[in-house]
Amino acid sequence: MPTLYRKYRPQSFSDVTGQDTIVQTIQNEISLNRLAHAYLFSGPRGVGKTTLARLFAKAVSCEKRKNGKYEPCNDCPACDQINRGRHIDIIEIDAASQTGVDNVRENIIENAGVMPTVLKYKIFIIDEVHMLSTSAFNALLKTLEEPPAHVIFILATTELHKLPATVVSRCERYAFKKIAYDKMLERLQNLCKEEKVKVDREVLERICRKSDGGLRDAESLLGQILSLNLKEIKMEDAQIVLPLSSADTIINYLKSILDNNPGAAITLINEQAEEGVNLDQFAYDLIETLRTMLLILMNPDKKATDTEFSAETMKEFRALANALQADKLLTLIDLALKRRGELKFAPLPQLPLELLAVEAAGLASHNSNLLKQNNEIPITKENLPEKPVAAKEPPTKKIAAKSISTTLDQIRGRWSEVVEKASTDIPSLGFILSMCSLVDISGDVLTMSVPFELHKEKLESAKNKVVVEQCLETTFAEKIRLSYTVVRENKLETNDLEMTKLATDFGGVVV
Repeated sequence: MPTLYRKYRPQSFSDVTGQDTIVQTIQNEISLNRLAHAYLFSGPRGVGKTTLARLFAKAVSCEKRKNGKYEPCNDCPACDQINRGRHIDIIEIDAASQTGVDNVRENIIENAGVMPTVLKYKIFIIDEVHMLSTSAFNALLKTLEEPPAHVIFILATTELHKLPATVVSRCERYAFKKIAYDKMLERLQNLCKEEKVKVDREVLERICRKSDGGLRDAESLLGQILSLNLKEIKMEDAQIVLPLSSADTIINYLKSILDNNPGAAITLINEQAEEGVNLDQFAYDLIETLRTMLLILMNPDKKATDTEFSAETMKEFRALANALQADKLLTLIDLALKRRGELKFAPLPQLPLELLAVEAAGLASHNSNLLKQNNEIPITKENLPEKPVAAKEPPTKKIAAKSISTTLDQIRGRWSEVVEKASTDIPSLGFILSMCSLVDISGDVLTMSVPFELHKEKLESAKNKVVVEQCLETTFAEKIRLSYTVVRENKLETNDLEMTKLATDFGGVVV
């Protein structure tokens, strides 16, 4: 019995889910008979690239399709043979298993020089084309530059960045997107009706979240659940086949560390590792989730109508984003980016994500903060001050100040202009600068406070400092130098005793 996604693979353009703009453009080209000699379909796996390539080949080759129309008849000999994957003039090649230059010469270049046996066009569908070797690409390039009039190439890839620019530039390009949540859910509901099985909406929603925008993955998961051979399937029936989605797992991971419970987050990461989850992909999904939360904060009124996440998941994201706010969210993104970069070199693959959980524990809590930075005095319940405390910093060499006419009030009055100018050069600077407080100006030195040491380090980097100073000079027509200090809000730091206990609980050694 064929798998569900093979059984219900779209046989006409009207059956394609979630790629409306691409489908419409290709339909227009076919109906107007304005075909390119090479197409490049790029995008995530399981979103319809190969399906649409076959539909294109079938529509172009259909013997009964009338002028000005684009849908294949699915009845003529050509359509029948293409549906069966047996037509001699439609050549599908898996570049992942045929990477060498010899295969390209034999299967593509030499074959392209021969006229079609039956059809008007000989169509080559090359899947995972990024897997071709450099020499194979060079050999293919000549044919793409000067293709025979009877040949059409359709290249499909999940990794566009690996293709040579010379190849990309000779193709008509289409960027496929992940399938939107609502459209995927509707597709799964229709498949359940076709199979005459009642599946709880909760199960279908879990499938959509687990599939991360990949319709083929969603249909495969649904097929596994339908194999339970029940007339009605509830969540308890599907639990064995259907583990938590990546979105659910990431939400639980974030909730644990933000609730100051890194132990739960570490347990979750180890469970993922034991289940064989790709932790690099988990880290990527985590960063993508944090980016989504940042976009939610930046555009609170914008509705996510075209997203692979459910309304319930987006609600969770909004709650987490509001708990963090922009400053802490930026800090967490920085930490996640840093730890993901360490995954390839870590002695234990889960270790960087465990460290991230400990570092970020309690980031959104009112009575907790990031792990204390170097050169800062730990704050405990016993010595908690009533006023904000500035973090101690190593003494710096004083530079003689020059007198300027610009006042602190003038800078405060036009600070938004400075932030906007800096954001134009380096977008992330805008977020950090908007959290700064203008403390004092002495001579030509402007002192600003930031909430975290990490922000201070970023602002003091040579590139960022030059950009901000140039923006100030452009705005006030005077050279103004910068000095930064860390001023924390009235919040508890994790003290040495707590850190020692935490490390001991996780089997670590404190040195």
